[in-house]
Amino acid sequence: MIKFFRNIRKKLLVEGKTSKYLKYAIGEIVLVVIGILIALQINNWNDERIFKLEIEAQRKSNLEEIYYDLKSDVIVIDAIINQLQGQKEDSKYLLTVLESKDKYVSDSLKFYQNQFNASKSVSVDRTKNTWDNLNSSGQLLSLKEDILNKKLFEYYTYYDSRIKNFNELPQDVRLKFRKSSVQCDDLENMTKIFEGNGLIYPNARWFSCYLHLDGVHESLIPIFISSHHNINWFSKLKTQAQSIIDYMEIEHSQDFNFNKKEIFND
Repeated sequence: MIKFFRNIRKKLLVEGKTSKYLKYAIGEIVLVVIGILIALQINNWNDERIFKLEIEAQRKSNLEEIYYDLKSDVIVIDAIINQLQGQKEDSKYLLTVLESKDKYVSDSLKFYQNQFNASKSVSVDRTKNTWDNLNSSGQLLSLKEDILNKKLFEYYTYYDSRIKNFNELPQDVRLKFRKSSVQCDDLENMTKIFEGNGLIYPNARWFSCYLHLDGVHESLIPIFISSHHNINWFSKLKTQAQSIIDYMEIEHSQDFNFNKKEIFND
């Protein structure tokens, strides 16, 4: 092609057609410029296409991470509910004994284990995840899903409020209950070891002290009540998380393959 244009220019010069040569030269320059502009436009289109593909890939990746964050949340919330359910049952049993007329303990091992379990702190926390990062950086709109954004905002706002509410009261109450119970523990009156099983176990004098100790009953009541209410609240939270999971599985089934990861409870 270049040789073809060179021959035309040479022929025009040989024939002395200078004006035609100039017009031709200008036309050739214009063609070259047009070619360059077309090449640049094609390159820009290609860069834009690659950029859009990268943005879309990131959007799908964010959706996938959010989905599996929610699946992990359900596992964590289940563990919290199980802990609270245990404390509710333990404190209810203790209250039943303490509120009975003669405070009779039919199963001393169960009673001792229940009062120990009722005093344990329940861990309620939430690690920062994909949604938090997108929300704090103002990139939630990149999900291109207003309904999902709203559901996630309501869910995590409620989750954080539950954590704040939970940590304000029950831990202090449990600590107070724990301090009350150890008042009966001393070297002479604390425990004896059953032969054969190695269990450390309070003796009769420990029970006599503990069952008439001031403050135990008063500490158990808020533990029982808060456990009951928090079971309901965290169950509602779990329902919210599951509803978002179900929504994503319907509305975003084309964005990524569900259930290709295993979710483990640490």
